[in-house]
Amino acid sequence: MTGEFVRRFKLLRVLALVAALAIVAGACGDSKGGSAATTTGGSATTAGGSTTTAQLTPVKGGVLVFGQFSKEPGLDPALLAGGGTVGSIENAALYDTLVDLDHSTGKYIMRTAESMTPNADFSQWTMKLRPGIKFTDGTDYNADAVKFVLDRHLASGLTAGQLKTVLDSFSVVDPLTLNFKLKFGWAGFPYIFTYTAGMIYSPTAFKKAADPKAFAVNPGDAGAGPFKLKSYKPGESIEFERNPNYWGGDVYLDGVKFVLIGTETDRYDALKTGTLNAALFRDPATYAKAKPDGFTTLDIPQVAGNLMIMNSGVVITCTAPAAASIPACAGQPDGAKVQTKTATSDPKVRQAVAEAIDPKIVVDKAYQGAGNGNTAPFTNFPWDPKVPGVKYDPTDAKRLVTEAKTAGWDGKIRLIGGNDATNIAWTQAVKPQLEAVGMTVLASNDTDINGVVKKVLTDRDYDLANWGLGLSDESDSNFSQLLVSFGSASKRYGYSSPDMDAAIDLLRVADTDAKRVEAYKKISEVWIRDNPALVITYIPSAVIMNKKVHDINRTGQSGVLLDKTWMEK
Repeated sequence: MTGEFVRRFKLLRVLALVAALAIVAGACGDSKGGSAATTTGGSATTAGGSTTTAQLTPVKGGVLVFGQFSKEPGLDPALLAGGGTVGSIENAALYDTLVDLDHSTGKYIMRTAESMTPNADFSQWTMKLRPGIKFTDGTDYNADAVKFVLDRHLASGLTAGQLKTVLDSFSVVDPLTLNFKLKFGWAGFPYIFTYTAGMIYSPTAFKKAADPKAFAVNPGDAGAGPFKLKSYKPGESIEFERNPNYWGGDVYLDGVKFVLIGTETDRYDALKTGTLNAALFRDPATYAKAKPDGFTTLDIPQVAGNLMIMNSGVVITCTAPAAASIPACAGQPDGAKVQTKTATSDPKVRQAVAEAIDPKIVVDKAYQGAGNGNTAPFTNFPWDPKVPGVKYDPTDAKRLVTEAKTAGWDGKIRLIGGNDATNIAWTQAVKPQLEAVGMTVLASNDTDINGVVKKVLTDRDYDLANWGLGLSDESDSNFSQLLVSFGSASKRYGYSSPDMDAAIDLLRVADTDAKRVEAYKKISEVWIRDNPALVITYIPSAVIMNKKVHDINRTGQSGVLLDKTWMEK
């Protein structure tokens, strides 16, 4: 393992109070991991903050036009499933975040939170907020507002599972202080507040809206971020203007306009013609062209960035009114618990699926051969344990399919993906391989990415889905993602195992490179044995931008922050 990664994550893993207290210090003055009075900018690719080479002085002015990865589900953080691909970049521009992660140092940087202080075993944390912050509606940004937002997340937010798996309870201590009690000691707890759970809005503004749906399309002056909402046309564009009263000081851009442009190819063409200044991409073929074409990239690595998630039989509580749209809840009384009936509840079927797929075929068809087809979970990763992935073996897959059919399976399996060109090509690559081993594949590409998220995380209406878990080069993120994805406390996709629980817990307490490698080794071994998901390829996710754009800063969960972004005239 390289010394760079040791330095980047050392602070997060040393289980001693003195190390944790370094988190509290954050940064004074700018305090957000962004730019000082003089900043660096240019064309070199970095793993962390902004792309920088030469000393340049930021200038004010200009509207950044940013190409969205997918249609945002709304301007309500409770609707967000996670990171930058599904709306967190847009929402962070309006609401800001409590905490930031500086990828160049591995340190947590306090934003609207002033400090986060743990007890000796990291099982309790005290959060203090910066004094004097106001939402743009004039109300106080305080502990009651944080509690209001987190209560909504826990009750109905798409990231509720991530909070519930780690959080035992929390309470308001005083107007600027909250106390959090965890279910276990975790030095990386601040990570939770670098994305959706850290986006706080005005309870007053929320309550003024007729209902949550109205708030999601017209939050008004609910934010405290670097920008204010100017115009919102769902599925088309979001326009923000500079917040002149931003607590964090100078915002250089006059505004940001997020626009939705169909395919990755169309988005890249818009970047080349100057219609866009920057955009988020998760396509290996596009990434391979960016630097030769003269663009700058802000890399956001996605370990196991593309995989096939398998529904192992999710248990659903049928609670009205949400249950009305969930197929498994049809005819069930309010409050009933039902387990979804899926082909992939059978471990033999999951193994057959895994052995039937040659990832290189999928990479060739969906990513023009630019990916790295490999079913090992942690390739292209600083702590790669070098555990081989599932072996492509269609002969054995046929045997397993036959055995499952003999036991009563009808051979049908549902496969879903988005309706964009890459997802359709992915489905067209996977479907014939499953059919070749005796499965009857019911494939669907009838919705966008947010529709796929709804089917997987809300309706639980799938067997197989084109998916990503948000695993990256951030071990704190990986711990929380793996815990909520495959841990027994969550069973987000229906899968759990005591062996996987134990392996994930090794990652929680790993404080050296050797221990991290060992933890990922154990996770890989159980993953490959049980097949809760099949990894297809590593994805080189990145914000690609023209060279006049500077200081787009990476934060948690494939998100970026734009409060210190600027453009050359």
